[in-house]
Amino acid sequence: MKVGDKELRLIRDYQPEIRPEKSLIKAAVALIFRDGEQGSEVLLMQRAKHERDPWSGQMSFPGGKIDPEDVDPKATAVREAQEEVGVDLRDADFVGQLDDLYGLKVDDVFSVHVSCFVFKPRRALSLVANEEVADMVWMPISMLSDRSNAHNYKHPKDPALSMPGVMIDERKEQILWGLSLRMMANLYALLDWSMPVLSDDELDYIRSIEKRNLSKASADKITRKLQPRD
Repeated sequence: MKVGDKELRLIRDYQPEIRPEKSLIKAAVALIFRDGEQGSEVLLMQRAKHERDPWSGQMSFPGGKIDPEDVDPKATAVREAQEEVGVDLRDADFVGQLDDLYGLKVDDVFSVHVSCFVFKPRRALSLVANEEVADMVWMPISMLSDRSNAHNYKHPKDPALSMPGVMIDERKEQILWGLSLRMMANLYALLDWSMPVLSDDELDYIRSIEKRNLSKASADKITRKLQPRD
């Protein structure tokens, strides 16, 4: 599968849903695509393990919290991509924006609000990870067309929640799930592509996850971790 000229036009012309609901964290991410031998690939990073990071060790797109100095969420995504993986995203690399997404609720307040921006540079990129990044992966999006890559993932903050996921590398515990997987599902819906790695019920489930509240004990844990680091 390839994010080609037709797909780029669809993304560029899309009018994303921008939502104003209150959240504990506002963040932005960059979905960076390139063409590989097996079709298009998207850049994922594995976060370094840190006890104060609620997403410690997990797979994500480059991105992070919006700083007051950032002009807008897109500027956050560009800044974070530079800081985390050393990618200098330019205006010509930008394609478009996807719908805003929210995470699970913590005591009836969304844990995180994420703005999602798509980029496809036409040049080769040299990646340089910072201390927040344990590993970087160019994942062929063809992996999302293979049901054998499906994985049942236990939510790290509430093991009672079983989440659909995609196994990238079992040895390295690299699993695409949660908000990052929902971003890809939204992109596939925009492009009118099927995503066979997930069943229709699993797709419905991940799209409805923001309607769920974490348990009180789990909410307390994640709220503490969302506080600024010393």
